[in-house]
Amino acid sequence: MAAAVLSQRSDRLPRALLGYAAALAVLLLVPPLLTASIGLPTGFTLQEAVDLLTPLIVIPLAWYVFDLTGGLGRMGLVAFLVIAAVWIEGQAIHLAANAIGDAVPPGAVEAFVRTAPGDLDHWLDETLSHWMWHVAWVALSILLLAAASRTHGVPALTSKTAAAAGFVHGATFFVVTVEGVTTLLGIPASIVLLAWSASLARRGLTGRPVVVFFLVASIVTLVGYVGWAALQGGTLPEFSKLRSSG
Repeated sequence: MAAAVLSQRSDRLPRALLGYAAALAVLLLVPPLLTASIGLPTGFTLQEAVDLLTPLIVIPLAWYVFDLTGGLGRMGLVAFLVIAAVWIEGQAIHLAANAIGDAVPPGAVEAFVRTAPGDLDHWLDETLSHWMWHVAWVALSILLLAAASRTHGVPALTSKTAAAAGFVHGATFFVVTVEGVTTLLGIPASIVLLAWSASLARRGLTGRPVVVFFLVASIVTLVGYVGWAALQGGTLPEFSKLRSSG
């Protein structure tokens, strides 16, 4: 009976990883394109409305993935709750500060940033919130890989699904950290995750979906950084700034 339960969980895990990665991609990459105002205050757009859903969808999906790996244990649960709280707090700060900044008329943005409220809003939006949010994202990844490396379950045979999920996750992490100017976090984190997942693979855990997931994700992210830097003369500029300057 126990072996059958482990097998069922292992079979569901690749699809859960794909759902988690797809939710991150949609909820982090699409909202900035949703600029239409939906009422209430004029500056409250569809972007903010969709952003409200992100932690309500992503955090439970992450929890489901952890559950399928065999759970977290007491200390792991505490770590997950702290990470989730930091993620939600960081994203909430970003949502509010970004919305206020976007509500400033384009011609008045530079003047607004030079004021104390504008400088505070910019710092909350572009620095504090991004780093809190992305540190929590990396910590969640580390916790997940740690949980998977300790689990003695039945290896899944659907690694292609886990690899596809890793590709989506790695591409999303690359785009978000470049746009969020947190590549100083993203680069070493991706190197650590690559080295760790490769080490687990060499120990015979290649069939485990989470190992495949992070092995592919970290490679995709690092290739993205290298490719983007090669195209931009060794720098990693934000995509939005290039669009606005063009």
